[in-house]
Amino acid sequence: MAVDPSLQPTKPELAVLKLLWRRKSLSAREITDVVAPEFDWTYSTMRTVIERMCEKGLLKKKSSDGVNVYSAAIGKVALLSRMILDFSDRVLELDATPSAVMFADSRLLSDDEIEELEKILKSENRK
Repeated sequence: MAVDPSLQPTKPELAVLKLLWRRKSLSAREITDVVAPEFDWTYSTMRTVIERMCEKGLLKKKSSDGVNVYSAAIGKVALLSRMILDFSDRVLELDATPSAVMFADSRLLSDDEIEELEKILKSENRK
């Protein structure tokens, strides 16, 4: 299940997605205040990243009182399952489907999300 690399989020894009999965929707300034210091980036650099994420289909943009507000356009479990399957195929060259059990201690995933992830991974037809 090789995935087009241009559709995979970069490290900064993943940081933005994680923030939005937790906080639902934020302005570019609010995103920048949290994410930019991690990468030592300016507001304009973050704006470019955010707009590219919209073009890639990773974020949705909505205007609210004259301010653009952004939210994740892809669900956490959907993206993580895609990334896990791509990594297991492309990097690890696994024929078997990886188990979501290895993510049980993740601070990013709830028990319900791990269960959903397991279902998606199990349903994926492997080589």
